[in-house]
Amino acid sequence: MEPITVIIETPKGKKYKCDIEQGCMKLKKLLPAGLIFPYDFGFIPGTIGGDGDPLDVMVISEIETFSGCAIDCRIIGGLKAVQTERDGKKTRNDRLFAVPKISEQYGAIEELKDFPQQVLDEIEQFFINYNQQAGKVFEPLGRFSASKALKLINKSKLNQEPSKRIELFIPVYSKKGKLFPKKYYTNLHQKLTGKFGGLTMYSRVPVTGFWKENSSSTLKEDIIIYEVLASEIDEKFWGKLKKWALKTFNQEEIMIHVSSISTI
Repeated sequence: MEPITVIIETPKGKKYKCDIEQGCMKLKKLLPAGLIFPYDFGFIPGTIGGDGDPLDVMVISEIETFSGCAIDCRIIGGLKAVQTERDGKKTRNDRLFAVPKISEQYGAIEELKDFPQQVLDEIEQFFINYNQQAGKVFEPLGRFSASKALKLINKSKLNQEPSKRIELFIPVYSKKGKLFPKKYYTNLHQKLTGKFGGLTMYSRVPVTGFWKENSSSTLKEDIIIYEVLASEIDEKFWGKLKKWALKTFNQEEIMIHVSSISTI
C-alpha cells in the first residue's frame, strides 16, 4: 500500500489548534483548560471532506512532531461521525486514523481493531468534548476498516475525475511598477498545493492586462496564472483566498475564472 502523507496541525499533548495560513502554520485557537490532543492531529492535503475541509486524521505514534510536519502514514481505519454546527446544520465529519510508516512501537498495527477498546473509546470521547466546548455536537456512528478508509480518501481526492478548471490571475508588478516579493507567490503556491495537491503555473507577459489609469496614460500589467483542477467549487476556500490576494497584492479586483472540462 502506498503511504498517505498527513500534515500535522496540532501535535500530541498541545493545547492549541493551527491552520494553514499565508503559507505557514497559523495559530487558530487555544483549547480550554484540561483539554489536550491525545495524539497528533492533522489532515490529508488534496482531499475534501463532508465539512468542506481536507480529511481529518489522528496519527497514533511514539514520535514527537510539530505543527506543519509532513508524515508518510499507513491508514488503519476511521470513525464515522455526524457533526451539528452551532446553526443546527448537520455535516459528515469522519475522522481517520493512521500510523507513521517509520513507527517502531506501532509498526505491527494494521487495523483499528488492533488497539485496546478503551483507548478508542477515550479518543471518541475527546472528539465529543472538543466539539462541545466549541458549541457543536459530535456524534460517533461507528468505526470502519482500513480498506474503507482508503476508499473514502480516494473518493475525497480533489483531482479525482475533475470537472472544473479554476484559474487565478495574479499580477507581477505593483501599481508603482515594482515586482512583488517572491514570498507572496510562495505563500500562494503553498495555499493551493495544500488544498489541491498540485497546480499549473504559466504567465501571460506580452498581451494581457491593458487598461486606462486616467485619461492621459495606459498601463500594462504582466500576469501569472495559477491553474488547478477540482471536482467541485469550494466557495468558502476561494472566497477566503481572494480576500487574502486582494490585500496581499493591493488590488481592487482579482479575477478567478472557472470553466467546465471533460475527458476524452
